[in-house]
Amino acid sequence: MSELTLVGLDEDGEHVVLEGADGQRFRVRIDDALRAAVRRDRPQLEQARAEAAGLTPREIQARVRAGETAEEIAEASGMPVEIVRRYDGPVVAERQYVAEQARATRIGHDPSSPVLGDLVTDRLATREVRDAEWDAYRAGAGPWTVEVRFTVGGGERSARWSYDPAARKVRALDDEARWLSETELPDAPIRRHLAPVRDRVFDVEVDAALRPLLASVDVPPEAPEPEPEPTDALLADLAERRGVRQEVDPEHDEDFPGFGPQHAFDFDHPELTVPAAHPPASRPDEAHDARVLTMPTKPEPAAGDRPAGHAAGEHEPGGGRGATPGGSGPAAENGGRRGRRGRASVPSWDEIVFGARHEQ
Repeated sequence: MSELTLVGLDEDGEHVVLEGADGQRFRVRIDDALRAAVRRDRPQLEQARAEAAGLTPREIQARVRAGETAEEIAEASGMPVEIVRRYDGPVVAERQYVAEQARATRIGHDPSSPVLGDLVTDRLATREVRDAEWDAYRAGAGPWTVEVRFTVGGGERSARWSYDPAARKVRALDDEARWLSETELPDAPIRRHLAPVRDRVFDVEVDAALRPLLASVDVPPEAPEPEPEPTDALLADLAERRGVRQEVDPEHDEDFPGFGPQHAFDFDHPELTVPAAHPPASRPDEAHDARVLTMPTKPEPAAGDRPAGHAAGEHEPGGGRGATPGGSGPAAENGGRRGRRGRASVPSWDEIVFGARHEQ
């Protein structure tokens, strides 16, 4: 190594001039590192060197916390590994502490549940694994990841969990972690959803013929609509009719399907009423003999004893209701008299309908 001698301060005031043994001169810029070296301020000098390499101590610790080693950081940044190791010590201790906390976490809510470290050790013992290396790392502000690395059958494997230090809970992130930490493992293998099928020759004509049949079979039958309950249907009908006045059309009014006719008197069927003994002259075929009530009568006088005018007045053609048109003689007179005295009183049409009798 050649030795240089300080000549003095350069004219610009920002450089120093050095001279070698052969008389060759060199110029060195005055910076914080040079000032710290002159003042023998070692920490400031190391920080100045780290900044010159492109990484600050904070950045170095962040990369170490994310899982990188000092050698990897030194190789990637070009810094001496000794400088990196001066800043990674506290972070490496933090990672080991978090890993130990995760190993002491219980799997489950029961106080008697096994802890993660013991459970993993027992499971690895069944696979004849004796040595396992635990580590923890975190990228930025994300959750901590706990990892255990071991060797099985000549190959290196690892299992990872997500760890929450505040809640003291771990969650498996891969199959190895689930196998090592789950307390309830299935005894039977999980059934596969896929199964091999045999190859078959595809026939276009047969497939086209069977396609409509398969479509009709594959279509699920439509479920029948449930029939409404009688009570629900009645209540719904009453709710629709509530507050609505129904109009009655006499011309199109249908027969009442209830217990009897809709009106007190059925005008459409007059034949159900009590027939009259003497129907109108327009319907002589409805005439029939009236029921004659037997009543005590006085003995009638002889025909010769009655006044002629009285007999003629009584049997004048068309004078009585029961007279026969064109009838004459004693037989007609006797029949008319007998009919007036022995005939019962028949109620009129108003009496049948209204139940009242007009005063004469």
